[in-house]
Amino acid sequence: MKFFTRNWKKFAVLFVLIAVGLFVFNKSKSGSKAQTFDPQKDKLVTPVRQNIKEEITLAGSIDSANKAELRFPVGGKLNWVGVKVGDSVKKWQAVASLDKSDLQKQYQKLMNDYLTNRWNFEDTQDQYQDSLITDEVKRVLEKTNFSLNNAVLDVEIKNIALKNATLISPLSGIVTGIDQSNSGVNILPTTFAINIIDPQSLFFRSEIDQEEVTKVKVGQTTTIHLDSFPDRQVDSAVTYIAFTPIPGQTSTVYEIKFQLPLENSGLLYRLGMDGDAAILLSEAQNVLTIPLEAVYEENGQKYVLVQAGNQTIKKIIQTGIETDTLVEVTGGVEESDQIIVKKL
Repeated sequence: MKFFTRNWKKFAVLFVLIAVGLFVFNKSKSGSKAQTFDPQKDKLVTPVRQNIKEEITLAGSIDSANKAELRFPVGGKLNWVGVKVGDSVKKWQAVASLDKSDLQKQYQKLMNDYLTNRWNFEDTQDQYQDSLITDEVKRVLEKTNFSLNNAVLDVEIKNIALKNATLISPLSGIVTGIDQSNSGVNILPTTFAINIIDPQSLFFRSEIDQEEVTKVKVGQTTTIHLDSFPDRQVDSAVTYIAFTPIPGQTSTVYEIKFQLPLENSGLLYRLGMDGDAAILLSEAQNVLTIPLEAVYEENGQKYVLVQAGNQTIKKIIQTGIETDTLVEVTGGVEESDQIIVKKL
């Protein structure tokens, strides 16, 4: 009993050393087994010489650069609506109007006030034409001048109100929405609007994550595929990358836009059509490539397992462009190498 008491520390150390040794042995054994070729599970591939390109693919949809929501600045009785949804309109075309009868009468009254103030001003000027300009005379002349200026402003303001009683389209396009199409109804600025979109100003809009936005710049080549036209490819380019993130998102993302050089007189392409934009980051022609799943990394170095006869050799490699499935190999393997792709 005293023997075990005196030597318990030695037994504990010995036990730990044995456990560690067994763990290292089993690990190295399993590791060496994992590094060998299993013909039942694994496969052998040789490097393939081909073209490769690295892309970022973003989901997005079609939007329009030129669109307008037309509203009256004041409320009133809707006199007429000259368009309906789906109609084509030209730039500066009148599309709706409020009842102007009251505005016209107010305008005429203000014109009469203006003329009255003008005659008063001229009469005052004539009355004091030969008088000594005292402070009292100066104040009288200034008051008549102020009255005349105010009358002019009243007329101009009412003239603007008359012009604003007619909605004019600022662009050529298609009417996509009308809140109220029946005349004779009293409306407010918040209850009536006409929406117009230019179908020739389409672009593709998407969002890009903060980890990827640093890889992209304006002008980069892009290929767009629209879900509505799966067999068509649209050659495009990045035209805009936002500097500030989109508010209200769960992650930090930025708006990104692409040109959409499409002739749309037949209205085949419509707002909201979904698709994908593939931004080309880099590409290489006729280079050696291997499957991405054949590449391993250890201590910051990438390597592959090469089957040479009955032996499995670990080769350190240098890589270039990487895609979701392929890796460009710039050094470390030959075209004749039999590379193991392990299936877990």
